[in-house]
Amino acid sequence: MVHSTSKSQLDSILDAVDAAIITIDQSGIIVNCNDATTRMFGYPRDKLVGKNVKILMPQPYKQEHDGYIENHLTTGEKRIIGTGRKVSGQHQSGNIFPVHLSVAKFEDEGRLFFTGILHDLTELEEVRSTSQRLGQIVDESVNEIYTFDVKSLQFTNANRAAIKNLGYTLEQLKTLTPVGIVLRLTEEALLNTLKPLLNGNSERVSLHTRLVRSDKTQYEAEVNLHLSHAFESPEFAAIVQDVTDKNRMIESLHNSQKIESIGNLTGGIAHDFNNILTVIIGNLDLLEMDKYDTDETELLDEVKGAADMGARLTKRLLTFARRSPLSPKTISVNNLIIDLTDMLSRTLGGNISLETQLADKLWRTNVDISALENSLVNLAINARDAMPDGGRLIIETSNCQLDDETILGKNINPGDFVKISITDTGSGIQEDLRDTLFEPFVTSKKGGNGTGLGLSMVYGFVHQSGGTISVYSELEIGTTFSMYLPREQGESSKSTEQITSTSAIIGQGKRILIAEDDDNVRKLTIKRLEALGHHVIPASNGHEALALFEADPFVDIVFSDVVMTEGMSGYDLALIIRELSPATPVLLTSGFAENIISDGQLEASGLTLLRKPYHQSDLKFALEDLLKDSY
Repeated sequence: MVHSTSKSQLDSILDAVDAAIITIDQSGIIVNCNDATTRMFGYPRDKLVGKNVKILMPQPYKQEHDGYIENHLTTGEKRIIGTGRKVSGQHQSGNIFPVHLSVAKFEDEGRLFFTGILHDLTELEEVRSTSQRLGQIVDESVNEIYTFDVKSLQFTNANRAAIKNLGYTLEQLKTLTPVGIVLRLTEEALLNTLKPLLNGNSERVSLHTRLVRSDKTQYEAEVNLHLSHAFESPEFAAIVQDVTDKNRMIESLHNSQKIESIGNLTGGIAHDFNNILTVIIGNLDLLEMDKYDTDETELLDEVKGAADMGARLTKRLLTFARRSPLSPKTISVNNLIIDLTDMLSRTLGGNISLETQLADKLWRTNVDISALENSLVNLAINARDAMPDGGRLIIETSNCQLDDETILGKNINPGDFVKISITDTGSGIQEDLRDTLFEPFVTSKKGGNGTGLGLSMVYGFVHQSGGTISVYSELEIGTTFSMYLPREQGESSKSTEQITSTSAIIGQGKRILIAEDDDNVRKLTIKRLEALGHHVIPASNGHEALALFEADPFVDIVFSDVVMTEGMSGYDLALIIRELSPATPVLLTSGFAENIISDGQLEASGLTLLRKPYHQSDLKFALEDLLKDSY
C-alpha cells in the first residue's frame, strides 16, 4: 500500500513538471511518460506507451536511434547519458522543433531502463534568433552605436561603424569614457548631460558636438543618448550620426541659394540702371553733335566716360545674374589660352612669370569666347594684384569628371568637364571672405581698390555656361581658382566609353607606392587609393619611398608629393626611379605654384602633375591616363 501511494505521488510530481519525461526499455519501447510529453508531442499517453520512442523523432535520429542503444549495450560507451545536448523532436502533426535532451540510465528488478528529460527550445530559439538578427542589424548600422557604464562611464561595447570611424579597437575603446572622444568635454559636463536620464526627467538627450578620432582628426556628430535596460545592469546607450558631409552639403547649398538670390536682385537692378544709362548716354551723344567750346566739350567727355563706366558695371552685374546674352561656340581652350599668353604677360608685368600646363587631348567645350577671355584676364589681374612683389602665375587645363557626390550643392549636372585652373603665389584670401567672394561688391583688395564685380562676372559666366567655379587659398601661400566648363556634347560618346572602360580595367588592383610627409594627407591618400581598388605601400619621405621601391619589384606606380622634408623632393625621387626603372609610371602632386618644378623641368621631364586640392574623380582620371600611356 505504501509502495502504491509513493508511486502515485511520484506520478503526480512528474505530471506537474513542465518538461517531457519519457522512460523506455532497452528495446526503445516507451513504458511511461508524463502529461508534459503529451502536450509537447500532441499524442495521448495511451498512444505513446508501448510504442517505440522513434515515433517522436525526425530523420536522421529515427533511423539511427536503435544503433545508439545497441552500441551502448555492446560497448558501454556513453554519448548523451549523464549529459545533455540539443536535438530535434517531431510533433504528431509532423512539425519538427528543437529540444534539449538529457538521459539517465537505471535498473529495476533486473531490467535496464532509460529516462529522457526534454525541454522545448522553440521559444528560446526564436528569442535567440531575434536577438542575433537585431544584434547583426545594430552591428551593420551606418550609425555609430556605443554603450557605456552608468558608474564608471567607461565604454562597454560599440558597433563596427563606431570602431571604423573612430579608429580605435574595441579593447582600446573600453579603456575610455566619452570624455576621451568628445571635443572639449569635461567629466562634470558629461555628468550634467546624463543627469536627466538618471533621475527619470527625460527619456532621451540629443546634442550636436564634435568627436575626435584616434588620429586626432575631428568630425561633426549628432548624438542621441538614452538609459538602456536591455541588460540586468542598465547602461547608457549613444547613437551617433556623422553629419560632416551632410552639413557641408547644406552649407554649400545655402551659399549657392544665397548667391542665386543676390543674382536675381542685382539682375533686376542692373536692367533698370541700364535703361537709365541708355537715356543718359543717348542724350550725351545728341549733345555732342552740337558745337561747344573746349571746356564744355571736356565736361561732356567726362560725363560720357562716367556713363560708359556705369554701363560696364551693369554689364558685369548682368553677367553675374546670368542674364547677359552669350554667343557660345565650340572651341579649344588650349588654343585660346595660347593666343592670350602675350597679352597676359604684358598685363602681369615683368616681375611675374606666366607659365602654362596644358593637357594633351583636351576636350572641347561650348562657350562664349569673349566671356571666357574676360574671365581669364580678370582672374589673371586679381592674381597680379595679390603678388605686388612678384611671383608666378600658372594656367593649367585638364579633363575631369564630376560625379553626384562632387556636385552636391553646385546646381549643375554630373558629367565630363574641361577644368581651367589659375594659380598664383600671392598673399592668399582671408578665410572670412571666401564664402562671399563671388557676391557683388565683395573684394579682397586693400585700400578700397576694385569694384568687387570681377569675380561675380566670372561666376555668372561659368554658371550660365552650365559649369561651376571653386577657390582654394592659404594665406601667404597662394590661391587657385578652378573653372569647370561642360564638355562639348557633340564629341563621340562611343569613343569616350571605350576609353573609360579600357582605362578602368587598366587602373584596377595596382600596387601604388605613395610618398607623402604630411600624416593626415598620407592617411587620406591611402583611403582614396584603396577606395579605387588599389593596394597601397605608404612612405613618409623620399628616402623611405626609395628604399621600399628597391625592395619591392612589383610596384606598379609611384605617387609622390613634390615638396617633402628629409632632403629629397618628389621630383628628385621621380628622377631616381626613372633611372632604376624607366617603365614605372610616376605621378607627382603639388598644392601651390611655388611647389611646382621651375624652369620647365616638369615639361621637359614628361612627368605628370596632379594639383592639390583634387577630387576623387581627378585622382582616378590621372591614374588611368598614366597607366594608359604606359601600356
